[in-house]
Amino acid sequence: MKKTIILGIGNRLMKDDGVGIYIAEELLNTEENLHCEYILGESDIDYSLSKLEGAEFVIILDAILSGGNPGDIEVYSLDKIESHRFLGLSPHNMHLFQALYEQRDKMEVCLIGVEPFDISFQIGLSSELEKKWPEIVSKVKKTMDEILSNRG
Repeated sequence: MKKTIILGIGNRLMKDDGVGIYIAEELLNTEENLHCEYILGESDIDYSLSKLEGAEFVIILDAILSGGNPGDIEVYSLDKIESHRFLGLSPHNMHLFQALYEQRDKMEVCLIGVEPFDISFQIGLSSELEKKWPEIVSKVKKTMDEILSNRG
C-alpha cells in the first residue's frame, strides 16, 4: 500500500486560517483509515515538509481564498496550485507548495481547500464556519474518500 499522508496546515491564532488543522484533528479522532497518516503541520512548513519524507501521496487541508462562499470546498492538483502560487490562493503557498512542486516526480499532491470567512487574530473558527462545521467536515471526508478510492 502506498504511503498516504493527510496534512492539516494553517494558523490557529488567525480564526479560519486554522480550518485545515481543525479538520485534520477531527478526522484523526473519528476516522479509522489505517492507510493514512495524519500530520498537524500548522504553520510550521519546515516541520510539515520533514514529515512528508517517503510519502507517495499527500492530501493537504488548508484555508483557500478562491472567492467562493465561506465553507465551500475546492480540490486543487499540484499543477493548479503552482499556477496560482503568486495569486494569493493560500497564505502558505510560497514555501510549502513550491517545495512540493519541486518534488512532484516523487509524490502526488492534492489540496482540499476550504473557503474562509474571517482570517484575523483570534483563536477558533468564525461563527460562520462553526455553523457549517458538520457539513464542512462531511464534505471534506467524502472528497477525501473519493480521491483515495480513485487512486486504487
